[in-house]
Amino acid sequence: MDARNLLDSLTEAELKFIAEGDHGVDADLHLDELLKLLREQDNVLSEGQYWYPYEVVELGAHSLKPGHEREFAACTLLVINAVATGYDKSTRLDWKFDERAGDYDRLPTTLRDLVLDAYLAAGLDDTGRTSP
Repeated sequence: MDARNLLDSLTEAELKFIAEGDHGVDADLHLDELLKLLREQDNVLSEGQYWYPYEVVELGAHSLKPGHEREFAACTLLVINAVATGYDKSTRLDWKFDERAGDYDRLPTTLRDLVLDAYLAAGLDDTGRTSP
């Protein structure tokens, strides 16, 4: 499985879980924009999507909730991609990696490897530090 396969395979229930990440506020709007991001935009955020759906994507990548490992990994992959493409200019991947390392360790091996590979592809070395 690669990152694209994971993002393409998210179920309706998983997408709804992500969309409801801000205490259910504007969940329908978040879901619509999340579907657009995943199904029409090749997983690349565009101008105007900072709040919808990026807010719930960021929240989904902030902590692993038991039973929702796929959603957490998917949101993490989207955040890493947003930083790597220059869309998200405020998240520091080295800090994100350090902050969430314990959660990554609790992921099933396949999901953990996807997340770690995404960090490496975005320029973090295998210690979680930004490569020169």
